[in-house]
Amino acid sequence: MKKIYSILLAVALSSGAVGAVTPLWLRDVKISPDGKEIAFTYKGDIWKVPVQGGTAVRLTSQPSYESEPVWSPDGKQIAFASDRAGGSDIYIMSSNGGSAKRLTTNSAAETPEAITPDGKFVLFSANIQDPASSALFPYRSMTELYRVPVEGGRVTQVLGTPAVQMSFLPDGSSFIYEDVKGSEDIWRKHHTSSVTRDIWKYDAKTGKHTNLTKRGGEDRNPVVSKDGSTIYFLSERNGGSFNIYSMPVNNPEKLTQITDFKTHPVRFLSQGSDGTFAFTYNGEIYTKKGDSAPVKVKINLDSDEEELPVKLNVSSMPSATVSPDGSQVAFVNRGEVFVTSTQHQSTKQITNTPEGESNVAWAPDNRTLYYTSERDGHFNIYKATISRKDDPNFSNATVIEETPVFSTKDGIDRTYPSISPDGKKMTFVQDRTKLMVMDLDSKKVRQLTDGSTIASRTKGFPSQWSPDGKWILIEATDLRHQPYGDIAIINVETGKMTYITKTGYFDENPRWAMDGNAIIFVSERYGMRNHASWGSMSDVMVTFLNQDAYDRFRLNEEDYALLKEVEKAQKKEKNNKKTEGDKDKKGDAEKQEKESKDIKVELEGLAERTIRLTPNSSNLADAYLTPDGETLYYLSSFEKGYDLWKVKPRTGDVKLVSKLSGARGIDTDKDGNLYLVGSTVRKFDPKTEKTTNISASAKMKVDGAAEREYMLRHVYNEERERFFRKDMNGADWTALYNNYKKFLPHINNNYDFAELLSELLG
Repeated sequence: MKKIYSILLAVALSSGAVGAVTPLWLRDVKISPDGKEIAFTYKGDIWKVPVQGGTAVRLTSQPSYESEPVWSPDGKQIAFASDRAGGSDIYIMSSNGGSAKRLTTNSAAETPEAITPDGKFVLFSANIQDPASSALFPYRSMTELYRVPVEGGRVTQVLGTPAVQMSFLPDGSSFIYEDVKGSEDIWRKHHTSSVTRDIWKYDAKTGKHTNLTKRGGEDRNPVVSKDGSTIYFLSERNGGSFNIYSMPVNNPEKLTQITDFKTHPVRFLSQGSDGTFAFTYNGEIYTKKGDSAPVKVKINLDSDEEELPVKLNVSSMPSATVSPDGSQVAFVNRGEVFVTSTQHQSTKQITNTPEGESNVAWAPDNRTLYYTSERDGHFNIYKATISRKDDPNFSNATVIEETPVFSTKDGIDRTYPSISPDGKKMTFVQDRTKLMVMDLDSKKVRQLTDGSTIASRTKGFPSQWSPDGKWILIEATDLRHQPYGDIAIINVETGKMTYITKTGYFDENPRWAMDGNAIIFVSERYGMRNHASWGSMSDVMVTFLNQDAYDRFRLNEEDYALLKEVEKAQKKEKNNKKTEGDKDKKGDAEKQEKESKDIKVELEGLAERTIRLTPNSSNLADAYLTPDGETLYYLSSFEKGYDLWKVKPRTGDVKLVSKLSGARGIDTDKDGNLYLVGSTVRKFDPKTEKTTNISASAKMKVDGAAEREYMLRHVYNEERERFFRKDMNGADWTALYNNYKKFLPHINNNYDFAELLSELLG
């Protein structure tokens, strides 16, 4: 509905202006049959205004979204689409407003195209049911044409193929229409492909369809003249923007260009019986009659509504990460950081901004969070800390201090914070491709990679510290090895990077294992492979970083049991000698303990120390190998959703542990508990194999207008950074952004905002 919007779009409430306003971003323009009034959509309601301009009259006032008005031939009624009952249905009302009658009840989205010349039926498009003889792929954009009586009644299929933007010929049954061949965004500009749209003629007597334009560009929105001799339509011919063209019905090769607008497209063409055209250009309504120049219709309307923030319940926990001690879960919901207790539902909102937060990372103290935020027009890293020492956790904290880690004014993108095990260092990604490391006390920053190992210009990539804090684990891409991913480790001290894999297939989702002596990852090398398509089947692989760990892992069950007995006896003997003799000095003991935790990395022979752990290839989401290497847990989908499985690598025993739904990742705490994360979080105890749900409960306020402003800025920044050509194919990207930004105060719903984004990106 109009006042509910999805992620990436916006909350839709009422209009944001107070008093008389000049409306912009006017949509769905239709001139009345007599050419005296113009119906249009503004902020999800239908309005009409005299063709010469003036004060607009509001015809609908529901909280739902109304659009696509079409006039009856006598001008007394208007049919339109509305989602007031949930889905988009067809309604009809008096052209002077008042109560509306619902004509359709199908769950499919229905769009009115025209009212028949006799005024008896509304024709509409919907994807309900292809005829048995249809060879079209049943896709949501490939609609059929239907009719329903204006008085209500049975729906009848007129055509089994798409026919939109209809305009009737003088016989009252045949019509001109725009076809639909594929799912390309209808707001795309300068589009040439096999799915661009053409103008067709349908002969009702013979059932024959004739393509009148037949070309590789877009020809749209046909309108038949009153005498039926001429078709007016919108086209991007001659390398320009959409403009009005004309062609004789019986001689479609003879074209005449009617308008010559630049930069922005002409949209929503219609014509009255007196020959007056109505259309939009850059969000405003224009008219044109005969050979006269187009005239902007000056409109004002009265509105005393104000868009207010809305309260939303927060219970789902996407992008969740568990604190080291397992007592808290931080997650991002709708771009805000929250923390909830693993024992109770008490939940605290940490951030409250229109901008998006992401990439949450815990510090080892369980009292500090780091995360990325796109404030001040660029990505930056922020830190949230529990201020009072007697506050036990975030969800019960009375004071939380939030500070930026870096300057907010330098314009440098910094993302994906990751904190070392001792809490003294942080890795992060700078300028989207360079991995950096920072000493959190001195603030000194060093560069670890120069960006040449990351081909993507997305906002960055994750990195993982080894348990001893001396190595960094990442996914990397040798630019000669695209598009396949590889696994690499980086020496924090020297910055030297070593590839763990270079197989020619996708190797992804790495994780440190066995106290850092091994790395597990997901690979498609043995399964169905992703050759420029989708549907890979993968396995969990393990690479051992030293020969000793590899040799121990390869022992059979009996030999491994004997080895453990020997090591147990040696440890006991060592402890006895230590007790009997002189005690080691404290410094020597600490040094020995530290050295025992250092990972021994032998870079030679890594490929020979790589083993397949899963018994068969499958659709994998995540995996975790226990520190002793005795059990591999993994999320695999064989039917619907991902289930938790385990395999004993030493014996090959496989077991389905738990049927799940929604889990897409595995997190852990220091005690070895697993957390199955997705839209929800579940704690899994490996000892009992019991699963416990973790719940969150909070409310948040959402400022729809502020969010839309941020999302438009986000699109502008991302395209500027990531488009494959720096000159944006010759478009003045900043000027276009500023142009579309001015429409934001005139948008209060997801439908209009989606179209604005599509027009800008087009």
